[in-house]
Amino acid sequence: MNKPDVVRSIAAERARTLGLLRPLSDDRFDVPTALPGWRVREVVAHLITTDQAAVTGAILSQVFGSMDKLEAWNEKQVAKWRDRPVRDMLLALDRWGRRFAAFARAFPAPMYRLRLPSVLGRGEAGMLVWIRAYDEWIHRQDIRRAFGMPDEDVDLESVAQFLLRAIAASTSPNVEGPPGARVAISLEQVPLPEWGYELGTRTNGADLAASATSRILARAPAFVMAAAGRDPFDALEREGLLKIEGEEAPARRLLAKLRIV
Repeated sequence: MNKPDVVRSIAAERARTLGLLRPLSDDRFDVPTALPGWRVREVVAHLITTDQAAVTGAILSQVFGSMDKLEAWNEKQVAKWRDRPVRDMLLALDRWGRRFAAFARAFPAPMYRLRLPSVLGRGEAGMLVWIRAYDEWIHRQDIRRAFGMPDEDVDLESVAQFLLRAIAASTSPNVEGPPGARVAISLEQVPLPEWGYELGTRTNGADLAASATSRILARAPAFVMAAAGRDPFDALEREGLLKIEGEEAPARRLLAKLRIV
């Protein structure tokens, strides 16, 4: 858990989102996205309200509950901002993004490494800060797709690294497999080592990848979006963006459980 890298990635992702949104005319914020009932407006409102709630502490009771309750809570917060003037939304996106980055910077480094249970599973507290970069990247692609733009395929290292760590906390411990079954994930387009997971446990790391008998190889942008529930993994396979080497069954069980939102 590298606190400076997490803080930098949070600030960088917000800067890229603002760079995408600021040149748009107001009517473009009413374009629907693939998320049910969400226009670009709702996506922006979600980013604002999540930062706001994190800085004020209003989200704390939610992140230690269930994912279903967190998503229902998110919908209520979005309603508070979605119909405001575009100028106000952009100002708030910038303002609360800066405040959240300051919060992430002030969050003590030892606390980043504190292990506790949350909606992400049992893992380091810093994951609840780092997820802002991941969430931002995912939702920016939602906006880009609404405008017919391709997914971004550069500067994805921090987002992909978060996902690999989140899988260890929230997915691989819940995947049944024979004792010692190990799956490695190798992502193209990011300078990250393969990451290995021992199914049914929280044992994970780069050193486990070498002994894995099942391996998932995928293009990083496509894999991240599929992990967030935007695309099915079997569609990635058909398009040649993902393949499985070695024993298929453990890898497919892991993919079937994988959803990090």
